Amino acid sequence: MSATHTTEPPTVAPVRGRPDLRSSPDDFVATTQPVRVAAAADTPEAALRVLPTTLGGTDWRTRPLSGAYAFRFLVLGDDRVRLGRSQLRGYVRGTLAPSDDYVVSTARHGDVIADLRTSTARMEHGSPTLWSTDRSVVLEAFDHDIALVHLDRSFVRSVAGARSELPDGELRINPYAPPTAAALDAWRAAVDAAPHVLEACGIASAEWDDAVHAIADAFLELLPPDTGPVPGALLTKRSARMRQAFDYVHAHLHDPITLSELTRASGLSPRGVQEGFQRVFGMSPMTYHRFLRLEQAREELLRSTPETTTVAEVARRWGFAHLGRFSAEYARQFGDYPKSTLRR
Repeated sequence: MSATHTTEPPTVAPVRGRPDLRSSPDDFVATTQPVRVAAAADTPEAALRVLPTTLGGTDWRTRPLSGAYAFRFLVLGDDRVRLGRSQLRGYVRGTLAPSDDYVVSTARHGDVIADLRTSTARMEHGSPTLWSTDRSVVLEAFDHDIALVHLDRSFVRSVAGARSELPDGELRINPYAPPTAAALDAWRAAVDAAPHVLEACGIASAEWDDAVHAIADAFLELLPPDTGPVPGALLTKRSARMRQAFDYVHAHLHDPITLSELTRASGLSPRGVQEGFQRVFGMSPMTYHRFLRLEQAREELLRSTPETTTVAEVARRWGFAHLGRFSAEYARQFGDYPKSTLRR
C-alpha cells in the first residue's frame, strides 16, 4: 500500500487588470501559491498516516465496512480557492480543527455527519453545506464521496467589498440561510467549470483568475453576508476593542459563548466588556447574544414549515440545548411561542 503527499512550490501570476482592494490598480500584482495535495491508501493503517496531512485535524479512526478498503484524496488550486475530493470505502471519524478558510462541502455519496457541538447535521446529497470553520467539528462518514471547496476568508472579503459597501471586520455569514435555486445553479456551474479551466490553462492564467473570482461571487450569492449597519458608537478608533467583541458575538450566534471568550477576542477586561455592551446596547453581552440568537431562530421558524423542521432542531442550531427554556425565553421576547411561529 502506498501513500503520497505533494505540494508544489509557489509561483507568481502575471499582472492582471482586476483591481485589488489592498493596493491601487496601477501597482497591482496578483501573487498566488499553487497547491496540490494528493494521497492514496488501501489499508486503515496507511490512511491514518495521511489523514492528518490531507483532511487535517486529530483523533482519526478508520476501518473497513464491507469489501476492500480504499481512501483517495486530492486538492488542487491556489491560496485563494482550492478544489478537493475526498473518497473512502470504509468508515472514518475525526475532529477537524478550526480553519482560516470557508469550507463548502457537498456529499455525492455515502452518509456524512458533522457534529457541530450544538447540533448534529447530516449532509444531504448534492446540497452544498458551509462548515463552521471557526470551531472544531467532529466528522463521521461511511463510504463517502465528498467534494470540498476551500475559500480564503480575506479573498472572499475583498470580492465582497468590490460588490458592495461592507462594514469593517469579519463578514457576518449565516451558514443556515436557505439558498435560492438560482444561487445553487450559479455555485454548481462555477465549481464544475473551475477544474477544467485549471487543467487547460494552469494556475498562472487569466482564465483561472476569472474562475476563482466566479467561485467567490457564487459563494456570496449562495450565502449572502449580513451587511446591516454597525452601531455608530463602534465606528470610532477608541471603540476598536469593543468592535472586536461585537464582531465575535455576531460570528458565534450558533454557539454558546462566555465572557472570557469576549475578553480574549477584544483585549478588554471582563468589566470593560460588560460596561461597553451596557453603554452601547443597554444590556449585558450575554443578554445581547441571546437576543440575537432568538431573532435568528424566529427568522428560521418563519421561513420553515412543520413538514421541513421542528422547533427542537431550530433551537439546537442556534445554541439552545434546553427546549423548555428556549420556548420560555422566546415567548418573553416575542410574546408568542415558537410552535405557533412555525405553524404560520
